[in-house]
Amino acid sequence: MIEVNETIEVAADPKTVWTLLSDPHAVVECVSGATLGEKNAEGVYDAGIVVKFGPAKVAFNAKVEIEYHEPEMSGKVISRGKDKQGGARFTTTMNFKVSEQAQGGTGSSIAIKAEVDIAGRLASLIETGANMVVKRMTKEFSEQLAARCAGVNAA
Repeated sequence: MIEVNETIEVAADPKTVWTLLSDPHAVVECVSGATLGEKNAEGVYDAGIVVKFGPAKVAFNAKVEIEYHEPEMSGKVISRGKDKQGGARFTTTMNFKVSEQAQGGTGSSIAIKAEVDIAGRLASLIETGANMVVKRMTKEFSEQLAARCAGVNAA
């Protein structure tokens, strides 16, 4: 089990951040290597992502369910999938919440808590590099999100 506890700071007001985070296609545009299909009749999205673990790249296909709680500016994402070679299966549950920055900041904080279960023959490779990959992907995501929020504010 991999646990993720990250806080992303964004120099935009919470409403602007929430507007972007509540659009799954806008979120995917902030994640390098990710794709998202349309929502099916069961409310589930087909998704994919290519993740680099050092010299190795692993492509995953997933089913993604998203719940939004607009009054609290929070949500939950549940994804299940496997890599395209069949060496790893995963289940992820992630909760996120947008709030005003603490200590009188002018931006927003996004608290992210997630648990990732990985099984299969690639599980040990993925778990070994997971912390570095999560840090890198979180940094890239927060930079892209900040740029998108700045673009929304400028519009």
